[in-house]
Amino acid sequence: MSKLATFVLEILRMCLLLLLTLGLLGGLEYGLFKLMYGWTIYPGSAAAGNLILFFVLYRNYWQFKGWFKSDKNQRLGRNLTFSLTSLSLLLILLPFAVPLMM
Repeated sequence: MSKLATFVLEILRMCLLLLLTLGLLGGLEYGLFKLMYGWTIYPGSAAAGNLILFFVLYRNYWQFKGWFKSDKNQRLGRNLTFSLTSLSLLLILLPFAVPLMM
């Protein structure tokens, strides 16, 4: 298969993984928030946290399982992975802490 075809397949795979990850995590957060507080909101910060978490998962794991192989594929550094994961968790948990402060 040519490099262009594998690149297009990898882009489609990445979009599918993004939709599945955001849908699964967003649905889980939505359900937990409704269960805990009895009302629903759309937490924008949690969506940003989910995107960052997807980025870390893709760069450190999923890019090596796909069709497109390149010498430029590298994992994120340990410190950057820790920092991005911490920021992601903070953004995801922020909407759950806001109602407690009211």
